[in-house]
Amino acid sequence: MHIKARNIFKEFDDKVIVENISCDARSGHILGILGSEGGGKTTIMRMLMGIVQPTEGEISFDDLPPSKTIRDSIGYLPEDRGLRADETLYRTLAFQARLKNLSRKRAHVETIRLIDRFKLIDLMDQPVRELSQEVVEKLHLMCTVIHNPEILILDEPFRDVSEQNRSLLSKMLMRFREEGKTIVIASEELNEAERLCDEVVLLNDGRTVLQGAVATILERFQENLIVVEGHDNLQSLRNIQGIKKFSLSRQTAKMFVDKRIPPQKILEVITKLVNVRRIEVHQPNLNDIFLEIVRGKPQGE
Repeated sequence: MHIKARNIFKEFDDKVIVENISCDARSGHILGILGSEGGGKTTIMRMLMGIVQPTEGEISFDDLPPSKTIRDSIGYLPEDRGLRADETLYRTLAFQARLKNLSRKRAHVETIRLIDRFKLIDLMDQPVRELSQEVVEKLHLMCTVIHNPEILILDEPFRDVSEQNRSLLSKMLMRFREEGKTIVIASEELNEAERLCDEVVLLNDGRTVLQGAVATILERFQENLIVVEGHDNLQSLRNIQGIKKFSLSRQTAKMFVDKRIPPQKILEVITKLVNVRRIEVHQPNLNDIFLEIVRGKPQGE
């Protein structure tokens, strides 16, 4: 399934929440809608689901407008998640399967199959209120995939999730990608997204600040990043020859170095200028790149 969003714009009470966003989500790929809280990610996910309508712009699925049939083919994990505390694990899953138009018999079969796959058979008759937080996290994920959806739309899937379930979710997403499913993730966790996503849209205040294939973005911003912590005034490092971009937060300086200059030369100058408590050299990741762009210091030009 190919999802297209073209120039989608959304405002609430005359406040612009999403401004002219365009993106594509394709079969066998993971698209990340990334950025900090309040950037418009959840609004985009709700527009993809048809929960809210764009003020302007269009969203299509294989060039068709949204419909109930398409919505039934989506597995949606909302940002705000809740389950009925008095229902059992089994009944919760079976109910979700029925909501997605599975027959009663098939809903039963798929529910048992999924519970067994997650090794929760011994807990299937327990009420949700008696389940551990880790099991509840799994149950939310199970409710999302109970109907074997063609499309997955996951809003902050890694937020407040245990390390074990984080690993489980990552493995599932990679398998679903191999199966050709269309996957869209909204997340504040750029490092996790960098590892999983094929393409990303980075948002700030509802606007796209960077977009494209992850590999292409990392290649574009492949300068060495030197991070320095020290007790001295680090402003003197700003004027070192070969430093393309410089930022200072408290006693930590970040410097993007021209890739044509060996970082060792820069390190030698730094150690002569200031007393260093910690110094590191690495390639910028998506989070580094995003923070530099949001601070109004464009890179890669």
